Amino acid sequence: MLGHKNLKTTQHYAKILDRKVSEDMQVLRDKFKVPVAKWVNNR
Repeated sequence: MLGHKNLKTTQHYAKILDRKVSEDMQVLRDKFKVPVAKWVNNR
């Protein structure tokens, strides 16, 4: 859980974390060759 005195700092780090998760998920999709549409529809 992120919590800084300045909300903008928390928002900045949250954005970086979201981007990192998205990039890591793309690496996994590429590794397993799972099409994005199939990945989303099978949740």
